[in-house]
Amino acid sequence: MMPLSNPLQWCLLVGATLLFTALFMVAGLPGATLLGPMAAAILLGVRGASIELPKRFSWLAQALTGGVVARSMDVTILHDVALHWFPMLMALSTMLAGAVLVGWLLERSGRFPGGTALWGTMPGAAPAMIAMAGDFGGDPRFVAVMQYLRVIVVVVLASLVCHFLLGSVPTPIGIPGAVPGAVPAPSASVASTLALVAVALAGGWAGTVTRLPAGPLLGPILLGGTLNMTGLVVLDSPSWLIAVAFTIIGWTTGLRFRRELLRDLVASVPLMLLSTFGLVAMSLGSAWLLVTLTGKDPLTAYLATSPGGLDSVTVVALGSAADVPFILTLQTLRLFGTILMSVLLVRFLRRR
Repeated sequence: MMPLSNPLQWCLLVGATLLFTALFMVAGLPGATLLGPMAAAILLGVRGASIELPKRFSWLAQALTGGVVARSMDVTILHDVALHWFPMLMALSTMLAGAVLVGWLLERSGRFPGGTALWGTMPGAAPAMIAMAGDFGGDPRFVAVMQYLRVIVVVVLASLVCHFLLGSVPTPIGIPGAVPGAVPAPSASVASTLALVAVALAGGWAGTVTRLPAGPLLGPILLGGTLNMTGLVVLDSPSWLIAVAFTIIGWTTGLRFRRELLRDLVASVPLMLLSTFGLVAMSLGSAWLLVTLTGKDPLTAYLATSPGGLDSVTVVALGSAADVPFILTLQTLRLFGTILMSVLLVRFLRRR
């Protein structure tokens, strides 16, 4: 346990976040503003920290991230779907089939409660998978650890892949919200910043009340992307605001890893890690399909098929030279595919 007051724990978290973020930025890792806070939160979480962020902060961070993503969307995203619909469909099918296969193999191992492994290996929509596992009779604790452990591993691997593939290419590494191919302005205007915040809040609210999967994130993406593609508004924001959103996401994910939870599940962690690396390996096959059939660069293909959370992969992509709209398109399609596949699995397992 960590016998410290909550204010002191918050000070330690902030200090560790600044330290890890600085180290990752010096190392040139894209997504440092997410990895730093996540690493600091994990460190405190497993040491018994009692602090946690209110849900409204997580909601706000997702909404702002959706607004940041929306500003990089233009009409080329529709062109990508129309031009590459078959390769996208093939990659999406491969990713989902691979997740079901890995989950089935874990079920056969007998180390997990019935139905739990399938929910844990489904790529994306972690809160929905945890809830569905609990409703079906699985163990939500296992699913939570599997889902968020995979997010962390995928984010770290994606950052390392970006680092090695980028090499000496001059890209805005470490600058949150950097848009590939664009020359960043010295600062965002007040009007464009207010427009992004308004779109984030309105889209997040709409996505939440309509029960859209990952509504706080996808709502602003859909609303802001539509407005941005039509040219009705100009979306932009200062780097510090985006860094705050990414920090909240990193803290929210990292603080879930408490010592008592890991102690209960430590015997299953090796299998969880094995399944995670199995999913990553299968995603490489999907990425190869995209590179072969669409001519996209390997970095874009890898991030588009990476089996992490939509928000986490997006954060890494925004700090790289990858094609963010293409990545967003395929990751969003995968999110909806995961939800649909999970519903079908529920019906199938209940019949059994």
